[in-house]
Amino acid sequence: MLKAILFDMDGVIIDSEPLHARAAVEAFQRFGISITTDFCYSFIGSTAKHMIEVIKEKWQLPFSLETLICANEEAKKELLDQEGGYPIIPGIRELMEALHQEGYQIAIASSSPLSDISETVKRLKLGAFLQKTVSGMQVPNPKPAPDIFLCAADALGVLPSECLVIEDSSNGLRAAKAAGMTGLAFRNPNSGCQNLSMADYVIEGFEEITPEFLYQVYQHANHLPAVIAKSSRLTLRELSMEDIPALHKILSEPSVTRFSGEPSRSLGELMQLHEAYISGAYLFRGFGLWGVFLNATGELIGRCGFETAALPASPFVELGYLISEPFRGQGYAAEAIRTALPIASRFGISEIFSVIHPDNAPSIHLAKAFGMKPCGTTIRNGISCFLFRFDLPASGR
Repeated sequence: MLKAILFDMDGVIIDSEPLHARAAVEAFQRFGISITTDFCYSFIGSTAKHMIEVIKEKWQLPFSLETLICANEEAKKELLDQEGGYPIIPGIRELMEALHQEGYQIAIASSSPLSDISETVKRLKLGAFLQKTVSGMQVPNPKPAPDIFLCAADALGVLPSECLVIEDSSNGLRAAKAAGMTGLAFRNPNSGCQNLSMADYVIEGFEEITPEFLYQVYQHANHLPAVIAKSSRLTLRELSMEDIPALHKILSEPSVTRFSGEPSRSLGELMQLHEAYISGAYLFRGFGLWGVFLNATGELIGRCGFETAALPASPFVELGYLISEPFRGQGYAAEAIRTALPIASRFGISEIFSVIHPDNAPSIHLAKAFGMKPCGTTIRNGISCFLFRFDLPASGR
């Protein structure tokens, strides 16, 4: 179960890596050493102390480590004074606030000195959202060793397996995976050419990232079905392989067979199909047909969700729903649809359609009750079916 979100700082919360690299280049020029910003970027995620130790040994510098560290800090302070501080990464503060409201534990686990972390937290007013801050200076080994993330998890009182790490660097991701944590990568163009291939998911920015999205990344990374939404009586959840025998029983009911539009399949065929569906729908698109479960018993009673389909002229997103025969007439279909519709906007869906068998009077009535408008017919399995359309309201973050 996801309980904690661990944020790297440099390159994730603040866009600091370009200035750090420039500071190091300028600092070592004073000692007659020419390093490049690309060289500095190879240490992103680790500590400045580790980079300076490597430089001192590589170039056999006669100066003390403390002298070199002080020179680097002085060059960094000069650049910071000139530029007025590090810019915050857009969307980060809003994400932290939303995670805090959802009850997640939040920590910063950064290779920077604790004083730098504290100053950033104070300047950006992030303290209300954080439970802990951990510096790479407080642990024996820098990233890519897992020490800093294991220390953060211990400080929060959670297991490593209950943490999701947000990083922008190869070293940071290697540390997260070594700690046994889920790793989300932010591809920051100012963090150099980082190898993010070991990440469980890669994002390009934070403006549209929500707690629900992070939860789904965590669930999928750990091969767990994600709960999509809940109502008073129902839970919409991704279907796991363990759910397929119960789904097969529902799909074999006579009225479902008649109106669902799905061909008859054996249990083995349905399981094979769903194994591919997990990666093709849930993991790739993020949406699909979800299981409808009773909150009271956990029993699977149907499906509801969104599928990509095609008209003769163009593709469209279809709202699909079905309820097992013993549970009809109790308002479950309407409750499942009412729960599912607001979710569509998360995936950028602005309009949905329903394809309904002409003899399926309850579904036709339900579509009209939700304000879906008849917009023609389409052929499905050789039958001319009614096509209904529903325009979704625009939603904010």
